[in-house]
Amino acid sequence: MAAALIPSRPVRFAAVVSHPIQHYAPMFRDLAAVPNLVVRVLYCCDWGVREYADRDFGTTLAWDVPLLDGYESEFLPTPRRPAGISFREVDNPTVGERLAAFAPDVVWLHGYGLRTLWRARSWCVRQPRVRTVLFGDSELLHHRSQVKRFLKRLVLRWYYRPIDGFITIGDNNEAYYRHYGVPDARLFRGSCPVDVSRFRKAIETAPPDSRRAMRRRFGLEDGAVVVLFSGKFISRKRPLDVVRAVAACRGGPGVPVQALLIGSGPEEAVVRAETGRLDAADVVRFSGFINQAEMPLVLQAGDIMAVPSDMDPHPLVVAEAMAAGNAIIASDRVGCVGPTDAARPGVNALVYPCGSVPALAEAIRTLAGDTALRQRLASASLELVWTQDTSACVHGVLQAIRAFGLGEPLAG
Repeated sequence: MAAALIPSRPVRFAAVVSHPIQHYAPMFRDLAAVPNLVVRVLYCCDWGVREYADRDFGTTLAWDVPLLDGYESEFLPTPRRPAGISFREVDNPTVGERLAAFAPDVVWLHGYGLRTLWRARSWCVRQPRVRTVLFGDSELLHHRSQVKRFLKRLVLRWYYRPIDGFITIGDNNEAYYRHYGVPDARLFRGSCPVDVSRFRKAIETAPPDSRRAMRRRFGLEDGAVVVLFSGKFISRKRPLDVVRAVAACRGGPGVPVQALLIGSGPEEAVVRAETGRLDAADVVRFSGFINQAEMPLVLQAGDIMAVPSDMDPHPLVVAEAMAAGNAIIASDRVGCVGPTDAARPGVNALVYPCGSVPALAEAIRTLAGDTALRQRLASASLELVWTQDTSACVHGVLQAIRAFGLGEPLAG
């Protein structure tokens, strides 16, 4: 952290967030550790801390890493616990009162898709001394109808106009804000944060044979090149593409290829059925849902992370896989692909046209058959992953605070 970015006097920083999220809690912890930054997070509901039903994962879960440690937080009163994280479900009418009680200098709005966030924005607009920063992962890569594009252009240009700063997460995210009229002076590059230190510590302190042991656990060969898929088994994530591509790689020259599909969801039965239809059970393995504490060592068992999604704004699993030393193969619809983003074409990633199973299979063959290339991309992942760390997001916030003129010595 650059010393010049540390506020020289106390700055009160509030964040309004849907629920405790495993990837953002460490970032708020790191923000709270910055001298002269007083942090409080206002959560709309207790999902994640308490069990909740995740429809896309098809299971009830609570995260097994600390979500509230190291920073101040509170849960906003709500008429009822939300059944889902959506505009109508998440409404905390007293958010303005709770912000006023904290008296922030800066308010972080975590997106714009909840009614509570609109209430918080309205409160901020009425406070001349309060600065607002918005964080989101939106991009322009996936298809939107003409009607939706027209409405978003009208609404978002209005919604964004009073926002003082945007903590951006990559090339496509910044292009999205520019599309809706946000000037570059309001863009502050951060990250879609992953606690890289936790991942690296888990891997570096694991027993020497942990990679081999994890492979044995899932029936993966020691000498195989293992392609990972990690996420919800839903149509937009396209897990079937990985099964079909890996099945197509069987019998080729060079190192054998296997796949480990990590996760669960409503289409799991379809994916397993396709694996059986292709007689690919010997090369396609399933782990089921893996919680956060175990994820670093599971990802270390792989060599390549495949992200075939046709809509995936900024999949955090890419940075997680990078932290485990994986090369990346991503479709051209994945929002973290870009020259200065997490998945950099030709640097740590190969990119192919979304939906083309032959192109995905060819990318897998290329990396499986070229050890030097695969290792070069993997090494680049380990270097670049720190651009996706929580510290990068903290840096973006501190840049915004400095640009706002907050935390500077008072005149006179």
